[in-house]
Amino acid sequence: MKVTVKLFGEFREAVGRDRVELEVPAGTTCGQALRQLAKLEPQVGKLLFTGEGKVRDHLHVFVNGRNVATLQGLDTRLADGDVVSFFPPIGGG
Repeated sequence: MKVTVKLFGEFREAVGRDRVELEVPAGTTCGQALRQLAKLEPQVGKLLFTGEGKVRDHLHVFVNGRNVATLQGLDTRLADGDVVSFFPPIGGG
């Protein structure tokens, strides 16, 4: 199945484009897809994961526009055509 990962900010700059198409097996979770992305695009992996392999705390991860924190977290199962996105919180005033 195919999943699209949309990239924003420093992630987009790291790869020079705004999206990556991933071919993943059926039943893949959001976390597994992000790890696959990190293997394909190591510069994104460095921004996405800590040295211990955990998604950085300050990042918000979404599947089809819904924060995975309100779903099953990184264990959220993906379906063909799903869109995964992630970005740091935006602050300012």
